Amino acid sequence: MVCTRNLNNANHDVQLRIAVESEAVNLGNINAVFEEKTDTLKDIVLTKEGKKPQKEVEFVFDKQKCDELAEQVRFYIIQMLREGIVDTQTTEDFNDETNERIIRQKMVKRNIMSVVEIVKASTQSDCCEVITKNQLYHHLPKLIDSGYVIKYGTVTTGKRTTDYYRRTAKGFMLLGADPSADEEHIKRKVSEGREKIANIFDLNITPEEGDELAELWMKSILLQMEHRVKIAKMIRGDVADSEVLELFELMLNIYSMGSDEYVQIQKRMQEILFSATK
Repeated sequence: MVCTRNLNNANHDVQLRIAVESEAVNLGNINAVFEEKTDTLKDIVLTKEGKKPQKEVEFVFDKQKCDELAEQVRFYIIQMLREGIVDTQTTEDFNDETNERIIRQKMVKRNIMSVVEIVKASTQSDCCEVITKNQLYHHLPKLIDSGYVIKYGTVTTGKRTTDYYRRTAKGFMLLGADPSADEEHIKRKVSEGREKIANIFDLNITPEEGDELAELWMKSILLQMEHRVKIAKMIRGDVADSEVLELFELMLNIYSMGSDEYVQIQKRMQEILFSATK
């Protein structure tokens, strides 16, 4: 489920709708490994919020909070914080036998970034447009106030101070919008899925059956989406991690089976797909 509102540019609206869907469903780099102890951050002074661990997944039920990401620049900012940047991590050991100091350095990923780093990352990213410093200084406070981003800490070098920011969660599941707002996007995803099924599986279905399958698939998704908030609210707050998502989809499907309409749709989809294989 995606929270969207009208944007000034129609192309941006389409891109943002697709991007937020990716955030909501795929949860970004939730399984990626990011390091906090890097060379750039070795002398960082953490804020109170920065001392708290980052959540794996956050389920967002509040419509107003979801709407904050309908502003394209804000979404681009959390996209950059999701992707992270490359940093170095240096360790030193001393070998008593050889009386040698051994220095090791490796490349790591860091998802804690400064304003300058976010701007630079946006110029090299394929997922968003370039973000300016002025845009960041305007939108970062709004993302912080809405609970998507925190000020992680500050690094002081001489008289210069640099603030660093981090997402409150690796991934956000956005649940606070009307499911019907995303029907066009769901239709596109169903159409793509229909083509993939035809290319991957050896199925003898007619074009008419393919059209019916797509329509039933669409109805099935919309029926499930009516129950997403209910199932998500059943998840205990202390177990929201990446593995929960698979169980979430399973629980959602089981709950949806309580609807006669949903069951009949699944049966008809089975008939279309597998009747020729029996």
